[in-house]
Amino acid sequence: MPSQGTVLAALTAVMPPHDGADEQVDWDAIRRAWGVGFPSDYIAFMSTYGAGGIDKALGIVTPEASTQPADSPDLEGMAAETANMRHMWESEGGPDEVDAGPDSVVAWGVSCGADILGWLTVDHDPNKWPVIVWERHGWPHWKIYDCGMAEFLRRLFTKGFDECPLSDASLWGEPSPHFVHWREERRRWESGVDPYTGEPDPYFGMKFD
Repeated sequence: MPSQGTVLAALTAVMPPHDGADEQVDWDAIRRAWGVGFPSDYIAFMSTYGAGGIDKALGIVTPEASTQPADSPDLEGMAAETANMRHMWESEGGPDEVDAGPDSVVAWGVSCGADILGWLTVDHDPNKWPVIVWERHGWPHWKIYDCGMAEFLRRLFTKGFDECPLSDASLWGEPSPHFVHWREERRRWESGVDPYTGEPDPYFGMKFD
């Protein structure tokens, strides 16, 4: 099995981070809040990229909304998306092959197609947690992938799965995915520029009732 550093290096070769995109996280506080540790590739991802969006198609969420600055995107935090993921498990049942309850999933991302991406946390070692996806428009809705978060993203961008794992295929085989940290994304929107295309936002300054 490749080291987590090797996995992250492979991801950065496909999707380079931009300067100043790291997320300052108190991981000891996060572990106390959640009662578990987190995979080392996710911790490294937060240090390298931070939370943010990938081509407006996939959001990587902050570890815990309550630990983030007051101006952070509180509607896109790990707590909120985990609650959504667990609700889906409770309402429709989990994967047939998993003998566990809804509290065995923790979310780390959400797609523009309303898919929720997370980990199946049944192993005591977070580095062995597989990625689990609730695919809104897939059947069955639940899919499990035997890899970590960073490797899942790399395979998504390089078509490393038999089929696209998400409802929206805009990142499937994307040769140059573009990550934007949420603070930079906000700054660009507020300056009237689309964060991902660099083009002027045609709706900038308009008011809607």
